[in-house]
Amino acid sequence: MAFETLAVLGAGAIGSTIGAYLTRAGRDITLIDPWPAHVDAMRRAGLQVTARDEAFTVTVKAVHLGEVGMRREQYDAVFLCVKSYDSVWAATFIEPHLKPSGVLVSAQNGINEDRLAPIVGHTRTLGCVVTVGAGLYAPGHVTRTSSSARPSFAVGELNGLMTSRLQELVALLGPAGPTHATTNLWGERWAKLTVNCMANALAGITGMNNAEMREHPDVFGFTVRIAGEALAVARALGVQVEPVGGIPAQAYLDGARGVGLDGLRALWVERSASVGAGRPSLLQDILKGRRTEVDYLNGYVTRKGREVGVPTPMNEAIVAVTRRLETGDLAQSPANLQLLRAYL
Repeated sequence: MAFETLAVLGAGAIGSTIGAYLTRAGRDITLIDPWPAHVDAMRRAGLQVTARDEAFTVTVKAVHLGEVGMRREQYDAVFLCVKSYDSVWAATFIEPHLKPSGVLVSAQNGINEDRLAPIVGHTRTLGCVVTVGAGLYAPGHVTRTSSSARPSFAVGELNGLMTSRLQELVALLGPAGPTHATTNLWGERWAKLTVNCMANALAGITGMNNAEMREHPDVFGFTVRIAGEALAVARALGVQVEPVGGIPAQAYLDGARGVGLDGLRALWVERSASVGAGRPSLLQDILKGRRTEVDYLNGYVTRKGREVGVPTPMNEAIVAVTRRLETGDLAQSPANLQLLRAYL
């Protein structure tokens, strides 16, 4: 199929990154977002991108959420970039604007395809695992925090087949960053979920960015335990997890048992350096005073863990502490790392 008319639903950090680079590459893509100030800023002065190696501004097609129905456009592909908790309503909202042969591409944190497919159709649902880092701290200005050479997207079919539309999607996303097609979408999803359960959660709880967490003496130990639980759940579910942030999943499973920790730590520092000093999305959410995705990250791990009988006490502790941050009962601080121990 030909991906000619495109849209992004949820032009936050990732959606704006995709929209900016694809627009610059000459693609017909519409950025749909509910934040009025962001849409107005893009319309007025374009979408500004600040990356490690370049800065540019591009004139984009920006649309307020409430204007979509009046436009009556239909799209070959819509990149869904909303928060996981907004997945169901967003898919229902945009389904009438997908062409009969169109696809909804989940470019989100968490594992949401099983909730999207019943709404738009299993054959019209694709997964896009996002590993590019970005932040949106002001209307009309997105900051790309990870290296442009770092793998950015992995796209896959729900049934694991390698199809021509996947190959076309790889070419489509290429201008936004290195992209590959996978026949193991669920293994890619669990790898990214594990990264989010580590980095997003700990950043939100401590208030530290990626670079600060790499330098903190206690963070590594928590990441290993979080990852060990998540990967044990995935294994019990029969998922063959892909490398977690470039590190073999088995290394984390071994590390959780106290095996090979020195080598794992060296890899963790080396691999995480390519992420830069950006703020993971859960940290951005708390700083903006809005709901986090913790129930769809660490909370997802704990729910699946109960299904397969795998204990997940550290991930449960992450959920409990994050909820206290959301309600204002607790302030962000590196000292909260020690508070996690009280929940174990």
